[in-house]
Amino acid sequence: MGGTGDGSLDLAIPALDTPESLLSFANTAVDCVGRTAELAELKRFITAEWSFSWWVWTGPAGIGKSRLAVELCRYASTREWHAGFLRETDQDEFGHFQAQRPTLLVIDYAAQRSRWLSDALVLLSRQHQVFPVRVLILERDTSGEWWSVTRRVNRLEESCGVTAAMYAEPRPMSGLDRPNARALVKNMIARLAAAPLTTGQVEQVVDRAEAMDPALRPLFVQVSTIDRLSPGEERPNRDYSLRRIVARSTAWLESQVATPQSAMLAHNLRFLATTLGGMTITDYESLHPLPDTLTDLLPGVFQRLGSSVAVDDLVDGVRPDIIGELFVLDRFGAEPTVALASARMVGYAARKWPDSYRGFVERLVADHADHERLLDLLEASGDGESALSDAELAVSVIQLLGRSDHPVIRWIFDRLDAAIEEGLVEGRCRLITTARFKVANLVRLEDDALRARDLYSEALADCDPEWPEYYSLLNNRGITLCTLQCEDLATTDFSTIIGSPSAPAEVRACALNNRADILDTRGDLDGAIADRSSVLELPGTSYDRRYIALFRRALARRKQGISNEAHDDVNRILGTADIAVEQKMQALLLRAQWAFDDGNPARAQADLDEIAASYRNFESVEKKAQELRDTFTKDSSTK
Repeated sequence: MGGTGDGSLDLAIPALDTPESLLSFANTAVDCVGRTAELAELKRFITAEWSFSWWVWTGPAGIGKSRLAVELCRYASTREWHAGFLRETDQDEFGHFQAQRPTLLVIDYAAQRSRWLSDALVLLSRQHQVFPVRVLILERDTSGEWWSVTRRVNRLEESCGVTAAMYAEPRPMSGLDRPNARALVKNMIARLAAAPLTTGQVEQVVDRAEAMDPALRPLFVQVSTIDRLSPGEERPNRDYSLRRIVARSTAWLESQVATPQSAMLAHNLRFLATTLGGMTITDYESLHPLPDTLTDLLPGVFQRLGSSVAVDDLVDGVRPDIIGELFVLDRFGAEPTVALASARMVGYAARKWPDSYRGFVERLVADHADHERLLDLLEASGDGESALSDAELAVSVIQLLGRSDHPVIRWIFDRLDAAIEEGLVEGRCRLITTARFKVANLVRLEDDALRARDLYSEALADCDPEWPEYYSLLNNRGITLCTLQCEDLATTDFSTIIGSPSAPAEVRACALNNRADILDTRGDLDGAIADRSSVLELPGTSYDRRYIALFRRALARRKQGISNEAHDDVNRILGTADIAVEQKMQALLLRAQWAFDDGNPARAQADLDEIAASYRNFESVEKKAQELRDTFTKDSSTK
């Protein structure tokens, strides 16, 4: 698809209703259970009095992000909005976009599209929109480089415009509570036209879903329901149940194709499409003529594989993602011919569409970090000619492995050692430093501060001060030293960053705030205030750093008895366009608390009312504000 020629975009609201697609987010035959509150939040988002705004919603695979977005699009489209998902293949048309009516764009797989997305948000934040435009962004989390890229961190003018248009802080989604999980089970049973379950049987299905996934993600409630209705052994094991889904899908496909050769071609195409997060038939056509390594593995664009199976039925891959990822990994443990074919297709996908493939691998590692075939997939992802090509991708997913003793980490360093022996890299190179840095971060998260300190120090010893990693290493070592109560050594690390003109502004701001925290604890309020003020003078820092500096400078000034200047800092937070709504509400709570402390709770009421009326709050802020309101009400009633 492409643009319409009038400045609007082709947007799609995915819709499937076949029994085989029951687990797909696009299948609306099953109700979107337990998401009334979330949908209400999103309705407020699109109807708010903003010309343009965007919002990120996050959550793990199977939590229901895309399904919720479909529900929002369906709601918006009934109210004359142009709403739908913008496919990656259509995003190049965005440069000519001008809304012809209220428009809602859903951007899925945001991490692999972050550079384009960042450009799009800059463009929208600068345009005058006659009609409201909303961008709903879906991703697993906001960790990693993609989130910094999207917000244009280190490019202050552009970053301020983009962040000022952010409706609220990223919104994490959680799983279902048990009542809604029960409702989903019953809804699934009805859609499958199965005999109703007893109350006890429904509880057993929910129990099994919770054993597979303690968060009770909707996908696993659905999988547990299908397990209950399927013949064969039931186990409260996530991958066992997911494999049963794959096996049924495979059996159905094989029943539809004409020959074993057609089945092989169909499975291979679904495999390749899955490693790219799905394709369009146009994408697949662009691959032809296929390279020699794949001509015997994949069907022609218009080839019929059976009476009811065409190529364009297969290019979306195996969904949902977490099931498709398992399908891909398990193929590496299949018979040798299948494993070899899988390796060839993975290598091709990694070279042909590196961003899409990297996004797939990141999702796969997050969902299946302990799969016994993960190393096989990573090895196949290289070019087959050097030890370095597959190690580069593996280094990028170290943080997703979840633990520092993961066998993939040992393999990475073995590959890097081999690359040194081959003369591909020197012993002192950025990739090795990056790998060490990421492993040290894992160790720090495991609360092994001593080992983390040593790993940071070893990485620093081989790190060129001109590399960006150098200052991040210093900063994280400083934080680790604070954990070890070595504040003097930590201060030295932070001061090295602060004193270096080549350190990135964002890292310098972080170091200044960290050093100010140490000075605060030591009672050196003047020094702490000076460091906070320096943060605010730096160009190109994120709203988070500036918010921390203003909020904590206000606290320090209050301690010094300089109340007017403390209130000035709060007012500056409230008046800064790109500081998030939740942070502004936290500043209002601080001001309200001061009013109570000063014996003038009536002065706090306007701030507490504004917090109560806010569409977004940190949970702790909302709770504390209500406590203060209750205290004021109680005190007023006793007078």
